[in-house]
Amino acid sequence: MSMFRLVKLVALSLVVTLVIGAMILSHVSSSRWRGVAEASGRTTMVAAHSEQDGWDVPTDVAKMKNPIEATSDSIQKGKQLYEANCAFCHGQTGKGDGPVASSLPEKPADLSNKEVMARLTDGELFWRITKGKRPMPSFEKTLSEKERWHIVNYLRTLAQ
Repeated sequence: MSMFRLVKLVALSLVVTLVIGAMILSHVSSSRWRGVAEASGRTTMVAAHSEQDGWDVPTDVAKMKNPIEATSDSIQKGKQLYEANCAFCHGQTGKGDGPVASSLPEKPADLSNKEVMARLTDGELFWRITKGKRPMPSFEKTLSEKERWHIVNYLRTLAQ
């Protein structure tokens, strides 16, 4: 083999290795494993347990407190909103067994799971309702902020 062919082969191998490395790096940095997101010129860490299940919830949002007290009135409003907007997929009791759940590419979350719900903050639940993640729709434009917080109050009752 000539020296020129050998150099050409080594160069090609190096280019292929760099391309594959760049693809892997791109996937890792843009996927659910991303730990840091640049937003408005500041670095925001992503809540670790949300990141593990594919939800990139910014830490400042995860720390948000529900501004609406979990009164029986709020919980009742949240239940009505849940039944109208969420039960089709998540089911009446939140187990992820709603009438359309079996037709979805991913099983809806089990909102009655005490361990999972105990790990999620009100801010994280609010973010998930607000932003959605396929196949779950975003409710940012269809439900008011207050309505989404009422749903968070109701969701807390499903895991008791």
